[in-house]
Amino acid sequence: MERERHPEGVERARQKRRKRYAENREELRAKSRELGRASYAANPEPIRERNRAWYQKNKDQRHAYYLKRKAAEPAEVRRRRERERTRRRYVSDPAAWLARQKDWRQRNPEKAHAYVRRSHSKRRDASKADSFTTAEWLALLEQHAGRWAYCGSNVQIEIDHRVPLIRGGSNTIENILPACRSCNRRKNRRTEEEFRELLERERRQGLELGLPGLGGNAGTTRS
Repeated sequence: MERERHPEGVERARQKRRKRYAENREELRAKSRELGRASYAANPEPIRERNRAWYQKNKDQRHAYYLKRKAAEPAEVRRRRERERTRRRYVSDPAAWLARQKDWRQRNPEKAHAYVRRSHSKRRDASKADSFTTAEWLALLEQHAGRWAYCGSNVQIEIDHRVPLIRGGSNTIENILPACRSCNRRKNRRTEEEFRELLERERRQGLELGLPGLGGNAGTTRS
């Protein structure tokens, strides 16, 4: 028969554990995380199942917390933080990220279509006040001798905005550059200055490391 513990002894033991934890918090938490990672690596499915069950049970509470946190944070700060998180996830495994995006679009066709409509609408609203003419575009191509502004290529021409529309740039010819598809996609929301700084930094790193793929003329042409 198990002997009943005295309440005062139970309380003393509890206080002792609390004191030990307070004095060794970081060490104990690090050890707990290490054990958790080892347990997950050995058999992840039970942990995933527990996490899924917990999330379903607390779904409304989690969403309310998200909305509260979202409301307390300035919109631009939140968007910047989410963009950085998205970029990190993409860089860590581009193929997996693209596969997840494709799967999401297939499961949510109406939401995906609405997102594309909103994006096109924003671009139209941003550029409807002024726009460059065909003659101005052809003159700009001639000014660049048929080569694109960032990498010097002459294939897959696309229109690039020096300051992206989404960041307040205009659609006038002063804000337009010719760019190849690869540079235009990679530039994304960066300004011309930010993208050139990135290309120049990569060029210097390539030269220092002796990597010919990073030591070309990217970022060296100027309009």
